[in-house]
Amino acid sequence: MKSPIKVLHVLLDDRVGGSHSRIFSIAEGLKEENIEYILALPDGRGEAHECAKDAGITAYPCELGTPHFIKDFRDFMLNIHYIYNFLPSIHSLIKIIERENIDIIHLNGILCLQGAIAAKFMRRPVVWHLLGTLFPNYFIRGLRPFIKFSADKVVNVSNATREYYLIDSDIEDRIIYEPVNMNVFNQDSIHDEQKAKLRKELGIGHNEIILGAVGNLGWVKGYENLIEAIAIVRKKYKRIKLLITGKILDTQMEYYSRLKKITSSFGLDGDVRLLGWRTDIPEILSIMDIFILPSLKEGTPISILEAMSMKVPVIASRVGGIPEQVIDCETGILVTPGDAFEIALSILNLLESTKMRHEMGEKARETIKKKFSLESCVKAHKELYKEVLRCKDQ
Repeated sequence: MKSPIKVLHVLLDDRVGGSHSRIFSIAEGLKEENIEYILALPDGRGEAHECAKDAGITAYPCELGTPHFIKDFRDFMLNIHYIYNFLPSIHSLIKIIERENIDIIHLNGILCLQGAIAAKFMRRPVVWHLLGTLFPNYFIRGLRPFIKFSADKVVNVSNATREYYLIDSDIEDRIIYEPVNMNVFNQDSIHDEQKAKLRKELGIGHNEIILGAVGNLGWVKGYENLIEAIAIVRKKYKRIKLLITGKILDTQMEYYSRLKKITSSFGLDGDVRLLGWRTDIPEILSIMDIFILPSLKEGTPISILEAMSMKVPVIASRVGGIPEQVIDCETGILVTPGDAFEIALSILNLLESTKMRHEMGEKARETIKKKFSLESCVKAHKELYKEVLRCKDQ
């Protein structure tokens, strides 16, 4: 049998996020196409190493890190640590490339500078996957020449990120939407007994309305606006619960405390649950009446697609690539970021019409099948890697 194409994914976070979910979900399909994934991850306390092991993917710990905008002394020290480990991290990546005989380096996020340098040193082709829209324009402009110099192919996750990064050069770029495994995120596969057990675990009554969000806790998610919206909605619907599922990041403990204070100030201590990191996301989505993601900035959050695949009607901010995921007033409702009143009004409109919620959910799953399926993402990556190697051989 022909040796597999080996792709080294470089990730700068060991906490599972959108990039990790994409990699874990498509790895098995690509393995059937003789393409093998290997990961380089920071050596921290995140769950990505364990998740990679569960997915059957080899993951190497490295001295990888990212620079931070300095807001306090902690950020200053993190930047010192980043500078100190910059050259060792490149050396670690070079050793992985040599040991595994890597064919392609796949960088995830604009800050993967160490991976780009290691790839150039080892004369390996680079795929640079550009994700969110978090950074200021001057920062993007500064890194743009380095991306043009380093990347053989650029991947964007949406038209919005393509416009944001504007890598309009000789580099061929393409859009590959984030995928959803529709077999895993399938409302019909969750039995009523499972839903009842989960409700009991969370202390939620059978007749209570459940609203929810999924995403690691951080200011960029705008959860404070969602909590304020729930306070407005609760004036009409008393029996209501909000579940926010996502890892409570070490770097966001101040934000976490702020959310707790806001919750208490609205008298919602028993109605807003910050569940932390969980592995039963399909089950949690299955008991939701409405999914809400009130982000202030985004790329293309997979959590929205997972909710849509579960036929849960979605309310989400009109930012980043979200308008390419959600068709306003058809598969969900788009709202102005940071506007708690508009979020509340959208929730009330959906709660008043069971028919509307049902129709949105059905159309949402059809959209996933047509545009965001796991199969189409596997195929797109296979074609991408084949093209990269053809260009290398020319």
